[in-house]
Amino acid sequence: MIKQTSLNFLKELKTNNSKEWFDQNKIIYQAYKEDIIAFTENLLLELEKIDLSIANANLIPKKCLTRVNRDLRFSKDKTPYKNYVLVVFNKNAPHGNTAGYFIHIEPGNCMVGGGIWQTTPEFLKKIRKEISYSFEEINGIISSKQFKDIFPSGIQGQSKLKKFTDSSEKREEVIELLKMKGFCTKEIINDNVLTNSDATKTIINYFKTTKPLIEYLNKAIEFEE
Repeated sequence: MIKQTSLNFLKELKTNNSKEWFDQNKIIYQAYKEDIIAFTENLLLELEKIDLSIANANLIPKKCLTRVNRDLRFSKDKTPYKNYVLVVFNKNAPHGNTAGYFIHIEPGNCMVGGGIWQTTPEFLKKIRKEISYSFEEINGIISSKQFKDIFPSGIQGQSKLKKFTDSSEKREEVIELLKMKGFCTKEIINDNVLTNSDATKTIINYFKTTKPLIEYLNKAIEFEE
């Protein structure tokens, strides 16, 4: 679980997003940071028990977190800090574009899920090829009762093509998946899920449900012809 004071810090940061305020609240920030790292460490320990690939990746908890400082180089928005933290567990970290687990911590907009929100053209082509070849497998994953109960929003992605014409595929249900540019589960959760004593157990249940999708996607990416 995380402390309510950590969520309160993010709320205050959103309202007072300036270096002056941040510097005045460095002690509160350090307590927040320690709390989030401890939560991440507990999640990682439990995730390693159900996913051997994560256990073998030797992930470092504090490196699974996004930095609080925003990259302002190419942004018109010059507010210096993120008012959220993203925790990502990916066996291929720090390299992106492959499937992993995530939890987004932002008061009033907390989310949990896993998969790939967006990826490279090369990896997307591999995933689409695998879907055409083994649609029954991925359909079995995303249409299972447990998957639908835990992730009623289904799979999502950065965007979706209006038409998909790069294949001889004729099955409409397959084509609908091939139109997608990302394949990710993402569900909004209440803030109190994270401050509850069962927070780790609840999040791991989400991870356990999305694990087959993550494995399917990474299998497609890693396949060498």
